Amino acid sequence: MSGNYVKSENEKGVLILTMHDPKTRNAIGLEMMEELEEELDRFESSSELRTLVLTGSDPSFCSGANVKTMNEDNESSQLADLSEDSTPWDILNQAWDKQSASNARPRDLIEGVRYFPLRLHNLQKPSIAAVNGSAIGLGMGIALSCDIRFASENAKFSEMFVRRGLIPADGSCWQLPRMIGLGKTFMLQYTGDVLSAEDSLDLGIVNKVTEHGKLMEETLELAHRIASGATYSMALIKKLIHESLHTNLEESLKLAGPAQDIARQTFDHKEGVKAFVEKRKPNFIGK
Repeated sequence: MSGNYVKSENEKGVLILTMHDPKTRNAIGLEMMEELEEELDRFESSSELRTLVLTGSDPSFCSGANVKTMNEDNESSQLADLSEDSTPWDILNQAWDKQSASNARPRDLIEGVRYFPLRLHNLQKPSIAAVNGSAIGLGMGIALSCDIRFASENAKFSEMFVRRGLIPADGSCWQLPRMIGLGKTFMLQYTGDVLSAEDSLDLGIVNKVTEHGKLMEETLELAHRIASGATYSMALIKKLIHESLHTNLEESLKLAGPAQDIARQTFDHKEGVKAFVEKRKPNFIGK
């Protein structure tokens, strides 16, 4: 099934989602976000779909949030009265306190769309971004939120927010330091410089760079390999990796114990052991 802004294809346990709005270079607006959310709900609830591949219609992966909508919001709003007696951090701390007190939720399109990377990050199944072109602003944040990133030689990445007087509110202030370190993150987010595919590979932002015409072929080769594996165990692995980002080694080992106990109860564990003994390829089913 496909919508107006998202093309959907199932291929041997792999769900391929293509962001498709050529007029905006696949910028994410409310309609596209809703279609993506529906597809992700279907992906997570299906026992047949075991790996996600997310890409965009050429020549772009995703150019960010829909700037037209953002400009309409700007024209209808007034400048805030930012006190010159307070520093940016003082004002931000006050805003955080106010948000915590009101338990505020996203209040408009731009606020809502920027939470989409969190939806990807929290998927309990493997995900791969096939970055076929420009991944700018929120588009880069979406790519970073997938577990693995393959990029074509035409791919470009940029934390463009600062060039629009904005900040990376899509989670990349959390993601990038963990991938490439603080210094390189500051450089990218202070300048908004555009990175080539090879630069992104050198920094560790992408896992592999391919010829443009071979991007989907090589991405799907990996996706099918993962989809045929023990994806229930992969869900446990993903949770442990996420938890490791804020725990020490001892705590991580404690968390791994119950996870291993759960893995031992799965069909795939029993099948893996049996296949090893019988010297054959295991037939995992993700359960």
